[in-house]
Order: sequence, then structure tokens, then C-alpha cells
Amino acid sequence: MNNDLMFSKKSDDWFTPRDFYNKLDEEFNFNFDPCPLKSVDMTTLLKDWHGRVFVNPPYSNIGNFLNKARLELKKGNIELAVFLIPSRTDTKWFHKHVWNVAEIRFIKGRLKFGGSKNSAPFPSMLAIYRRNTDV
Repeated sequence: MNNDLMFSKKSDDWFTPRDFYNKLDEEFNFNFDPCPLKSVDMTTLLKDWHGRVFVNPPYSNIGNFLNKARLELKKGNIELAVFLIPSRTDTKWFHKHVWNVAEIRFIKGRLKFGGSKNSAPFPSMLAIYRRNTDV
């Protein structure tokens, strides 16, 4: 395994595979994505979010995006947030914002991000927050 790539800060650009996103959108009916661009505008953490949110956050800043979703749920601004994140169950953000807080779905196999020929060097998971979740 290439741990240098797995934990590299060289890039936060892990574009969601289109077919994977489409399946999620079919299930959840998203209407907002705070991280749609190659270089995420970090002011998205300062703005209100609304509706049904899909988030594939910059992997160097996952905790802040998870925290933002929880705050938006508490404020009643969003009804749902689905995060596509690396399956890193040993991290502080996982234990603070995901474990015993979100619905977790581990993804079988490894995703091929952004049309890459190769699978990601890390497993992925979904962390799902709903309005009725005790956030």
C-alpha cells in the first residue's frame, strides 16, 4: 500500500465518481453541495447551508466540514447531510463527529475518484446525518 499517497496533503482533489454520486442522489435527492469545485472556497464553512446536502470535503479539513453539518442540523437549516469520506476510524474527527452520531455505511471495494484508472489507496465510507439525529 502506498501510505505516502494515502496520507498526502499534496491534493484534496478526490472527485466523486459520477455513477456513485448518481446512485446516492437517487436515494437522497440532494439540492446542495458545498464542495463542488476543484479548489473549495473555504468561506462555505461561514455560510448557511440548506436542504439536502452532499459533501465530499477536502480530506485535509474533514472535521470542520462534519462539525459544520452538525451545526446546520441543530439550526434546522438542513434536513440531511451525506458525507463521502475516507474510512479512517482511528481519527479524532471520526470519534468526535461520526461514531455514535451518524449512520455509517462502509463502501465495499475502493472507489475510482475523478475518472482515475486506479482505485483510491484508501477505503471510503458514508457518514449520514438526518434532522432527527441527535447531533
